[in-house]
Amino acid sequence: VGALASCCADIVEWRADTYLASLVGSHFVAASEVADDLVRMARYVADASPLPVLATIRTSVEGGEAFLDDEEYCALVADLAPLVGGVDVEISRDGAHALIERAHAAGAIVVASFHDFEATPGDDQLAEVLAGMNYAGADVLKFACMAHSATDAARVLGAQAWAHEAYDRPVIGISMGPNGAPTRLVGSALGSAATFATLPGAEGSAPGQFTVEQVRAVLDIVEGSEV
Repeated sequence: VGALASCCADIVEWRADTYLASLVGSHFVAASEVADDLVRMARYVADASPLPVLATIRTSVEGGEAFLDDEEYCALVADLAPLVGGVDVEISRDGAHALIERAHAAGAIVVASFHDFEATPGDDQLAEVLAGMNYAGADVLKFACMAHSATDAARVLGAQAWAHEAYDRPVIGISMGPNGAPTRLVGSALGSAATFATLPGAEGSAPGQFTVEQVRAVLDIVEGSEV
């Protein structure tokens, strides 16, 4: 947390699933076993961070370290919502729509998310996912897909640009892996509301991430060239 004071990020994402993994390892757990510890850590992170905090519990089915069924996942995210500025909600979880309503009632901004670490889905599937996020009432629509070619990366940028024009809320489109890495730097030119980066020396949470300083330098150039 101390390193955030001197970095040039706008928001910090706290990967609470990594913290959960440090408590219980790689096996399924009941929310009741970890809820108190998670809430205590969330309070610490929120109080200590000089930046707004987005709390994320990334489940194992979407590339994270949290082994939780849908009910346990929703319970823990709901516990975090009153403590931080925003929460990530995996739109594919059963109960995601109700969870978004609960998070809003607690005062949190909701980033609805979809991740595919294997491939980039077809255009129709991406459009369906984004429409579902919008219908659920999320404040921000985020999707991230693995790119196996430049064409995959271009399709993510295309979906990002389409969603930016179609919906009246911020959209974040990310193409992961070496082929998709450039999308993390130029997405803002096509309407992406944010990108994710790491602190220097820290391990990235997804393939293809750059450091905060690298991303900020490129964004300053891209955004500074806009007329």
